[in-house]
Amino acid sequence: MNSTSSRRRLEVLIAEDSPTQAAHLKNLLEGQDFDVITTRDGKEALETLRRHKPSLVIADILMPVMDGYELCRRIRADASLADLPLILLTALSDPGDVFKGLECGADNFLTKPYDPANLVARIEFLLANAHLGNREKVQTSMEIFLAGRKHVITSDRAQILNLLLSTYEAAVQKNHELAQAQDELTRLNAQLEGKVLERTASLAAEIVERKRAEAEVRKLNEELELRVRERTTELEAANRELEAFSYSVSHDLRSPLRAVDIFSKDLREGFSPQMSSEAQQLLNRVISNAGRMTQLIDDLLRFSHLNRHPVSKQLIDVGTMVRDISEELRREHPGRAVDVRLDDLPDSIGDRSLLTQVFANLLANAFKFTRHKEKAVIEVGYKQVEGEGVYFVRDNGAGFDMRYAENLFGVFQRVHSQEEFEGTGVGLSIVRRIIQRHGGRIWASAEVGKGATFFFTLPPAPPRPSRA
Repeated sequence: MNSTSSRRRLEVLIAEDSPTQAAHLKNLLEGQDFDVITTRDGKEALETLRRHKPSLVIADILMPVMDGYELCRRIRADASLADLPLILLTALSDPGDVFKGLECGADNFLTKPYDPANLVARIEFLLANAHLGNREKVQTSMEIFLAGRKHVITSDRAQILNLLLSTYEAAVQKNHELAQAQDELTRLNAQLEGKVLERTASLAAEIVERKRAEAEVRKLNEELELRVRERTTELEAANRELEAFSYSVSHDLRSPLRAVDIFSKDLREGFSPQMSSEAQQLLNRVISNAGRMTQLIDDLLRFSHLNRHPVSKQLIDVGTMVRDISEELRREHPGRAVDVRLDDLPDSIGDRSLLTQVFANLLANAFKFTRHKEKAVIEVGYKQVEGEGVYFVRDNGAGFDMRYAENLFGVFQRVHSQEEFEGTGVGLSIVRRIIQRHGGRIWASAEVGKGATFFFTLPPAPPRPSRA
């Protein structure tokens, strides 16, 4: 197992929805001469495993579509995959994680962030056991009660022992780190006490020079203020240069992308009959990706320029604005049956163009994520929540898992795959930035397959004068 030639033939499948963490783990394992296959979620991992069986599986617990626990259960239920060693990546913040790992039949836990040497040692240990045929075939079943809940564990004893040992090892490591931190704190406290004593002893001598010290402090403050002003000016100039550079780069990117798009479409129109079906599919993918890249550049530019857009405060008829946007979306989707319900929406104070982007983005998302519904229902309304006025946009579409709600408003963060619903993952970031610039906040509530609701606050308009 320690020889490089034998390890090169071993394959590890990674199930990790974060591209950054998946790439980091892949590079780490490839540096140890493992062959690595990466998948984006549990469903894709299971499909890959049924086509090609690797030597070991490493799965993150929190993933869309199918999480790590469910992937583990599916593997153990498949006779052709049941003997695969499986490591779960976890934070181990709850004792229930351990029972879930035992219930699904995992072999090992690895806590994030993981030490590379520890990771390789765990893999080699599991692969050695699998190679030597040490996995027990006799399973035990036991019931354990924790925090008022019953857990039924059905796994072989070696699995249970390996997983609990990995959990114990993680706990020991955490305790070791805590002990080191406590030792460091003790050392720092001792240093602090020594400095306090030194400072106390020198106070008597400093009283005589207090006025001189105060004058020096004032001088330093003046110098600091001057440096802050200079630094602020430098940063503003650097931001302007960065924005100019971003514009230049995006402009330079647009030109070749436009050329790729135009030439590819000309090639498809002029030579499509002479191409094989595979060549036509590849050409269509080039055209599709060129369009997506163009949209991504436009979204990034709009996001980066958002802070420079001055917020012009004016009275806005929100009801009329939303009605116009919904009618425009209806014209863009003539073949769909979409029931758009508009409640009585009060006026607001804000920037008309920016708030139009907010409602247009949220309504466009509602249209997009309800397109698989035979009867789509979209509601735009307003209500009082704990004395605060809240607008909302609700739909009965695809929805999402609330475990990933925090990802919604991050740049490039998505909770649906590109194959399910198109998009760049920038729109909701723009929406949140606009609402924050108006002094409001935004949040969401959803359920998979039952739709989503986006709530947000805006400055209310002053009451209209009553007629005498």
